[in-house]
Amino acid sequence: MAQRLPFPLLAERPSTLEGVILDFHWDLDRLHALPLPEREASIATLRWHLELPFWTAGGLPFQVSPAEVAAEPAKHPHQWKRTMDADLRYPLDTYVGTAGRLTILDGVHRLLKATIEGHPTVRVRVLSPDALNAIAVAADG
Repeated sequence: MAQRLPFPLLAERPSTLEGVILDFHWDLDRLHALPLPEREASIATLRWHLELPFWTAGGLPFQVSPAEVAAEPAKHPHQWKRTMDADLRYPLDTYVGTAGRLTILDGVHRLLKATIEGHPTVRVRVLSPDALNAIAVAADG
């Protein structure tokens, strides 16, 4: 099975994503396979993710934020569909990032959907900093 890498590592990555997106290649399947502790997290503590340009538009990464998609769904139909299709039964995968705040590794579409639907909290799985090596892969795959 081919490894699924979540983001390209680009020099052109927006500075707003420094300290948010990990600076090494990591595998989504490895992350999902880890038995991580779960807990509830308030939408309010995660809402800052919605202002960051995580998502692809026009075939280019880091072009649009979830907030922009929510504001103009017709302009971003692919991301809007992914958001509306997101399954909230699955927790968001997070780690404790810069300044000790919970940072999403996988699940921003679920966060946006939960926000749109008015949920006060979401379930999260929390990857500890010492477990980052468990998801890391060589840059050449």
